[in-house]
Amino acid sequence: MFINCPYCKALVSTDPVTDLPPVRCPHCDSMLRRDPDALDEDETQPLDVAALLRTPYAAGAPAASPTTADAAVTDAAVTDAAVARSEELVEVEQHTDARAPGTPAAAAAATATAPAVAVSPARPRRTRGMPSFVHGPARPAGPRERWLPIAVGALSVLLALQLLLADRARLAGDAHWRPLLEAVCGALRCALPPWREPAAFTLVQRDVRQHPSLPGVLRVTATFRNDARWAQPWPRLRLTLTDGNGRAAGQRSFDAREYLGGAPSQPLLAGGESAAVAMDILEPASDIVGYDFTFR
Repeated sequence: MFINCPYCKALVSTDPVTDLPPVRCPHCDSMLRRDPDALDEDETQPLDVAALLRTPYAAGAPAASPTTADAAVTDAAVTDAAVARSEELVEVEQHTDARAPGTPAAAAAATATAPAVAVSPARPRRTRGMPSFVHGPARPAGPRERWLPIAVGALSVLLALQLLLADRARLAGDAHWRPLLEAVCGALRCALPPWREPAAFTLVQRDVRQHPSLPGVLRVTATFRNDARWAQPWPRLRLTLTDGNGRAAGQRSFDAREYLGGAPSQPLLAGGESAAVAMDILEPASDIVGYDFTFR
């Protein structure tokens, strides 16, 4: 239950067991009834709440003292007054909820009282400079827009191809780029510089000895193989002769026409192919005991 504070008119809840209000108002700290623990031996009657309810409120005026007639009012009168006040508050709340926005009553009241408003034709929204999510649904792409990504991709491939062909002389010497360049030049009919890897030539057999019929002449024979992945031009063969002290007594480089005894039958030596060397050279010194072959 609830009662009104006679001083600040605020609602104050009563004890659910005894239906008595608290000793002091929780809002204005005014005394509502006498504390039984603070009564003297001769003071056994608590403050009559019913008398407080009937006493007119005046701002700043002290509460009137209870009378003998008011003391005869029972606690039932206090309970009835609190119940009536609660019912009044409920009616006020229901009336407020009925006028709240969104309720049928409020909608009907708004419809009845709202003046007629002229509706102007909708104007297109200005979306320039706004984020992309306010532009609305995207319109279907036209023929030119559908071909735009394809054109950009084709131009990118063409640019990469031009760069590749412009630098093909350098990239052709790289084993990683060589297969791609061979495929591209095979389709476009462009020329690639030949592969050069002198270290891939391997001597299979070699021999240097005195000529059987000509004194002071050495007969040189050898066989070498191209172990590279690609065909190479015929290498230059360097022959170094050493004496008994290990010093170089003579050195010379021979081209393919010299060590083959004539022009080669093909300009390139394919990978895995072998070639034979046979030539006669003048002995630079009489004490030649060693020789060495290198390819350039």
